[in-house]
Amino acid sequence: MSNGMPEFKPQHLHVPREAVMLLTREQALQFRVCPVSISPPNADGFRTVTLASANARNPQLMRDLQRALGCGVSLVQVDEDDILQGIETHYGSHVDAPTDLIMQTGDAPAQAATHAQEGGATAATTVESIIQRAVAQRATDIHIEPHDDYVYIRFRIDGILYDQLKYDLEQHAQVISRIKILANLDIAQNRIPQDGRFDVRLGKHMFDVRVSVVPLTTGQKAALRLLPKHQSWMNFTQLGLNERNRALLEQMIERPHGMLLATGPTGSGKTTTMYACLAKIDYLAKNVITIEDPVEYRIPRIGQIQVNPRVGLTFATGLRSILRQDPDVILVGEIRDPETLEMAIHSALTGHLVFSTLHCNDAAAAAARMVDMGAEPFLVATAISGIVSQRLVRRICDKCREPAPADDMARMHLHLAEEDAVYYRGTGCPHCRGIGYLGRISVFEVVPLTAEIQQAIMRKASAGEIRAIIREIDAPTLLDDGLEKARAGITSLDEVLRAVYVDNS
Repeated sequence: MSNGMPEFKPQHLHVPREAVMLLTREQALQFRVCPVSISPPNADGFRTVTLASANARNPQLMRDLQRALGCGVSLVQVDEDDILQGIETHYGSHVDAPTDLIMQTGDAPAQAATHAQEGGATAATTVESIIQRAVAQRATDIHIEPHDDYVYIRFRIDGILYDQLKYDLEQHAQVISRIKILANLDIAQNRIPQDGRFDVRLGKHMFDVRVSVVPLTTGQKAALRLLPKHQSWMNFTQLGLNERNRALLEQMIERPHGMLLATGPTGSGKTTTMYACLAKIDYLAKNVITIEDPVEYRIPRIGQIQVNPRVGLTFATGLRSILRQDPDVILVGEIRDPETLEMAIHSALTGHLVFSTLHCNDAAAAAARMVDMGAEPFLVATAISGIVSQRLVRRICDKCREPAPADDMARMHLHLAEEDAVYYRGTGCPHCRGIGYLGRISVFEVVPLTAEIQQAIMRKASAGEIRAIIREIDAPTLLDDGLEKARAGITSLDEVLRAVYVDNS
């Protein structure tokens, strides 16, 4: 017995390909470990790989493996001869297991790049290995960036980019070609940007991979966004809405018509919030139609339209057609142009409940931007029922959270009073890969359109004037919500300072 498990021989087990794809054959030999299994993602998307090891009680080995693989690691004691046989068995049977084309970066043990395999097979397994590693580490984006010496691969995890891997520049053309083939792009064209997509299955889960390739002076850079098709809706509590904001949103959703806007920069969780609002709708009794780019969640019993500009299906043209479908509730993925804005306002004023998103800094800037885009101020003030502004902040890891006093810099920039409030930080542990954070949560500003704000919009007031009115009605700001979550130990002051712009003027 070891670690509470009976002895077994890894060469006789059926090992999931997901587990084998996490490390190269050379890594397995270097660490003297053999993959055995991999756990399903937990609530935070965190996974643990079980490895057979002849040195399972060595804590340093555990730490090295966690850094190298970027996920949780569990070790089971097994004889070394069986481990070597297991490596031969599983890395021989998985013909598309990771090759030695890629190397680790950072503190992880580096592997020497070899060129024993050439052509499409190497590129195909390398791309699959990169995606597999990204999924195991809960990454939302993969950046493949050519530089003068190497091609560096970075993963965006909880909103922050981290160096992960690298490979020789001379191999880059093969890797980019493989990505282009998967995304149905022109592999002969390397002087203009190209966009595409493809699906990938990892175990039981499917991912929609959105691909963007742009030419740099050092070669072609690829950015891959990973959209899980198995992703479930989040409710208001999971999003991080406090009682006041939740009550305000529920009141806005219960209205039969009007427009509810979610605002914030790219990647701030606006679409997720809009879907959480959709989940409150009785879509069996109402006709709910969405138009999106991309369709991020597949929702039963709701009509969803994917924007396709190549065939003339834009937000504006799609919304015009939706209005002929007798809708009760409409979700417009994003208001990008004056025509879409005009159609959305028209929909909200003619008896429809409209959810949409707009790229701007906060709730005060949303109405001013809509007027700048050409909408009549009276129509904007009449159509909008509420505006949500939000940002994403990283959650402190529950396993290594500890109290931390606010420093002078934070007090100055966040306007903290000299108080005895306790704040927190994550010290870093194996569960969070030494980062101190695990997962993200939103901070919100929910603003109902009061008579004072409507009057300000109609006289074309600036965003600054509207912001002053919001302060006067005592609506909690993004900063207020961020500080509330920092005092509750959900996030840190550093995260609030990073994510929420504070106007010191």
